[in-house]
Amino acid sequence: MNKSLHDEFVAVCRRRHWKCTEPRWMVYEFVRGNRSHPTVDAVWFHVRAVRSSTTRESIYRILNEFSEAGILNRLDHIMLARYDSEIRPHGHFICRECGNIIDFPLPKRTGVPKELDNGTLRGMEIRVSGICPECLAKVRQGIQDGSEVVG
Repeated sequence: MNKSLHDEFVAVCRRRHWKCTEPRWMVYEFVRGNRSHPTVDAVWFHVRAVRSSTTRESIYRILNEFSEAGILNRLDHIMLARYDSEIRPHGHFICRECGNIIDFPLPKRTGVPKELDNGTLRGMEIRVSGICPECLAKVRQGIQDGSEVVG
């Protein structure tokens, strides 16, 4: 066990008022610094190799907690195919609340690192996520009304 990583984990749990459970630690240890963009299933298989009683739902919940806490970035809409009729270069804003996708123009100086441009590239996408203007208006209206609309 990496003691400094475990100490970091304990500090995160304390700040968030989370229990320092074995499954949460195992997920944290596996994903922290992992550059492979693991799926829920990859994390689950890793944890289950040691702790077979851990459910996929538990892993999913833990990963979402980490994402909401800013420990991880959740990459949504990767496996769900969506089709875009706009074929000129542009970016996508994806609303975290309603899932709406809004196109936006790319900056003038957008490019691919030279070491990756080996002549086989088929496309490039810039994807930004946040809350769209419509959902944000609902959130703000809910705050003014004192009700919780989104989130």
